[in-house]
Amino acid sequence: MSIVRHPNPCDNMNHRRHDAPVGHCPKCGGIVNARLAVEPCTESKHAVSRRQQSIFCVDCGEQLVMGR
Repeated sequence: MSIVRHPNPCDNMNHRRHDAPVGHCPKCGGIVNARLAVEPCTESKHAVSRRQQSIFCVDCGEQLVMGR
């Protein structure tokens, strides 16, 4: 199965990788690796991601920071 990649205005390098280690981009929330299993996230996991200055969760794609 081949994954079709569409042009994305986001400059995060995961969009250019065929084997991105995360499911979603931390900057735009877009899917970068659909082959990774998605598991429910916890608020504590999201809190860690916010402290790492991620705008979106790399696991579930949920927006973590509003208004950026």
